[in-house]
Amino acid sequence: MKGKVIFLLVALTVLICFIGSSTAIMAGELPKSKLGYGFEKGLVAGKDYVSGQLIVGIIEGVYMQGISQAAQASGGTVVKNITGAILLDFTSEQAAKDAVKKLIDRSDITFIERNGFMSIPPIPTLPDIKGQQKKSLTKGDLNSSSISSKSVSAESMSALSVSTDPGTGYQWHHTVIRNTTDLGTLSTTPPTVAVIDTGVDYTHPDLSGKVILGKNCIADNTDPFDDNGHGTHVAGIIAARSANDKYGEGVCPNCKILAIKVLGSDGTGTFFDVACGMQEARTKATTPVTKVMNMSLAGPSSTLIATEVDTIKAEGKVLVAAAANDNTIYITNAYPGADPDTALRVMATEENDCRAWFSNFSPAGNPTRYNIAAPGWEILSTLPEAGYGTFSGTSQATPIVAGAAALVWGETPSLTRDEIVSTLVNNGKSTNCGFAASTKRVDVRKAIAGTPETAIIGRILDPFTGKAPSSPITPTTASLYSGSTLQGSPDQTNTSGFYEITGLTAGTGRILKGSRTGYVNATVRTGITITSNVVAGPYTDALPKSRTTGNTTLTLDWKRTQPVEHTTGCINACNGWEFDLIVKLPSGVYITPYECDDESCTTGDLMASPYVKNPRDSFIDYEPLETIVISSSATDGVYMVIVDKWFFESYMYNPSWSNSLASVQRYNGASSAGTYAPAYTTCGINEFWHVGNLTKTGTSYAWTTVNTCSDIMP
Repeated sequence: MKGKVIFLLVALTVLICFIGSSTAIMAGELPKSKLGYGFEKGLVAGKDYVSGQLIVGIIEGVYMQGISQAAQASGGTVVKNITGAILLDFTSEQAAKDAVKKLIDRSDITFIERNGFMSIPPIPTLPDIKGQQKKSLTKGDLNSSSISSKSVSAESMSALSVSTDPGTGYQWHHTVIRNTTDLGTLSTTPPTVAVIDTGVDYTHPDLSGKVILGKNCIADNTDPFDDNGHGTHVAGIIAARSANDKYGEGVCPNCKILAIKVLGSDGTGTFFDVACGMQEARTKATTPVTKVMNMSLAGPSSTLIATEVDTIKAEGKVLVAAAANDNTIYITNAYPGADPDTALRVMATEENDCRAWFSNFSPAGNPTRYNIAAPGWEILSTLPEAGYGTFSGTSQATPIVAGAAALVWGETPSLTRDEIVSTLVNNGKSTNCGFAASTKRVDVRKAIAGTPETAIIGRILDPFTGKAPSSPITPTTASLYSGSTLQGSPDQTNTSGFYEITGLTAGTGRILKGSRTGYVNATVRTGITITSNVVAGPYTDALPKSRTTGNTTLTLDWKRTQPVEHTTGCINACNGWEFDLIVKLPSGVYITPYECDDESCTTGDLMASPYVKNPRDSFIDYEPLETIVISSSATDGVYMVIVDKWFFESYMYNPSWSNSLASVQRYNGASSAGTYAPAYTTCGINEFWHVGNLTKTGTSYAWTTVNTCSDIMP
C-alpha cells in the first residue's frame, strides 16, 4: 500500500511538472521577439482584442499559399490581407491560442499579435464637485454641443471675422496660431492630407469637390463615408474651403483630403483596419501627392502599427498623431502619438495657451515624447449633413498641426520630412502653462515667414454671459496704450472675443482698453510688457455692460482655469484656478454662482428681491471670469465682496494665489470705480479673499478696502 502511495505521488508530481512545462511553453518559451500585442497578462479577449483573431506578419514577397495552408491546418482562415501582414480568424479563442505555437517558429512569419482595438481618444469626465453638470464633450454630448446647419447656418453666422469667411470668427484657433495674419499668396497645390478616421462626409458644402475617396478598410470597399462625424470634423479643421460664404476655413484651405475609413460608427476600430488605412494613405496615387497623414485616434502599442509608422517615416512622409486624452504622462493607450518615429505628436491647448485639462503631455524627464501642441478646446468645424459643431480633444489639435504641415510644405516643396518637423517645432511659441516641460505651440505665420512678429493677442468677454458679442451686435474695440499714446492700430474682437494688435514696439507698463456700444469703456489690463519679436498673450479680460448710476457691477478675472485635475507630473502649481465671486448681503445670505441646499447661498435675482445677481459659474464653461450686479433697488446696507478659491488637495486645482493674476474690478453705472488685487504672497493658500465692503445708501456707494485672506468665510 505504501508503495502505491509513493507511485501515485511521483506520478502526480510528473503530471504537475508536465502541466507547468506546457504552460511555460505558451507563456515563457515562445520567441518573445516575434510576439506583439496581446500576450501580456491581464488582457481579455473581446475587451482588449478581437476574440479568435491573430495578426500574422509575413516577409514581403513570400509565397502566401504555405502560410495559408498552415493557418488552415491550425483551424484559421485568412479574412484580410495587406502588404506584410494577414488577418486570421479562428473558430474559437482557444483555437487562436493553440495556433500561435504552431505558427510562431515559421521562418516566413515575422511576428504574431492579437488584433487589438483603437479608437477616437475619449474625453474623461471630471469629478462633480459642485453638484453641477460638468462640460466634458464626450461622445454622448455631441448632439448638444453641435451646431447643426438648421440651428446655425453659415449664412446666419457673424461677419465679425478675422479671416475671409463669415464663420471664422468662431474659430479662435486661427488667431492663436497666427493664421489670421497676412501670409502672402499661398500655394494652390499643397500636399494632399490623408484623414485616417471614421471617414469623411464628402458631400459637405465646405468639403465637396476636394475629397479624394480612399479605402473603407472596415467594409473593404472604396466608400469612406463618415457615419460618426469625427472624421468630417477633422477634415474641416484641415481643409474647409475658404471664401465661399459658408462656414469658416481650414488651416490649409487649398488642401485636398484623402478620406480613409478605419473606425466604425462607434468611433472604434482594430489594429488591422488602422494599418490598412495607413498603408492606403502612403501608397494611393493622388494629385497632389499625399505627404501628410492625420491620425486623430489612439490605442495600445502594436507591432503592425509601428511597422507602418516606420515605413511612413522611411518614405519621407509626415505622420501627425494625437497624444490622446488621458491627462497623463503615461503612454499605455497613446499610440501612434507616443511612437518616437511619428513625425508630429500633438498635445492640446486652450484659449490662454495652457494645456487643455484632458491632454496627455510630455514628462519633465522626456520633454519631446510629444513634440508640439495646438489648440484643441472647443474647436468649431464641419459635421455630416452640412452641419457644424464644436468638439474638444487632441483629435482637434492634431489636424491643426497636419494642416499647418501641409501649408508650410506647399510654400516650400523642397523641404524634407525632417525639415518640415523642425520648421514647425522650432518656430512654435514656447509655453510652460500646464505642462511638465516647455512645449512648443504651433505658429503658422512664423513657420512660413521665418521671421517673428511683435504683437499682442487676447480676448475681451462679457462676464455676464462668458461670451463675446455676435452679429448684429457691435464688437468690442481693443486698444493698447503707452500712457496716453496709442500703440499700433485698435482691433475689433471677433465672435470668439479675440483681438490681435500687431506692428508694436517693445516696452513695459502698457495698458489695454476695451470699448463697446452699451458697455463700459475702461482699462481692462495694466502692466503689460511687450517684448520684441514675441506675441504677448493670449489674455482673457472682462468688460461688463454699462448700467445707470446707482447700479454697481463687480467683475473678477484671472489667468486661467485649466488644467484642472492633478496627475503625475502636473499637480498644484501646474494647474489652473477656480474662483467664485461672492457678495454677502446685509441679511447674511451669500450671492454665489451656485445654489446651496440650505438656502444660505443663492445665485440671486435682478428682477426681484434681493436685486443682486451672479449670473454664471466659471466652473461650468471654464472661462476665467465672473460678475455680480447689485441693482439700485437692492436693500441699503453693507455688502461684503469676497473671492473664494476652490482647491481640492487630493485631486484638483492650484492651491496658491500666486501667479493667478486674480483681480476684482468695480463699476458704478458706466464708470470705473476701482481695481483690486490680493496680496498674493501673504494670501498664500488661504481659501477666501475678503476684497472689501460696499456700503449702499440709496443710489450711492461707499467703498472700504479690506484685502485680507483667511480660511474662514467672512
